[in-house]
Amino acid sequence: MNVWNEFTAPLYFLNSVDKWPVTLAVYNFFGQFSAQWNLVSTNIVLTSIPVLIVFIIGQKHIVSGLTSGAVKG
Repeated sequence: MNVWNEFTAPLYFLNSVDKWPVTLAVYNFFGQFSAQWNLVSTNIVLTSIPVLIVFIIGQKHIVSGLTSGAVKG
């Protein structure tokens, strides 16, 4: 999860914008005086789709793992 949310490392260490992760691509759509909100919202939706798919597929395992640690006995 930490790698998915990383902002500063790819910003400083990757030389090309083409190599940036999708989560950092939002940074390209903000200018000094304007922002392209349609592209920002599209990027956010496309970035969140893989996380939602993984959660939906593994929901049974995630919930069972959370509840197994909470029950004593």
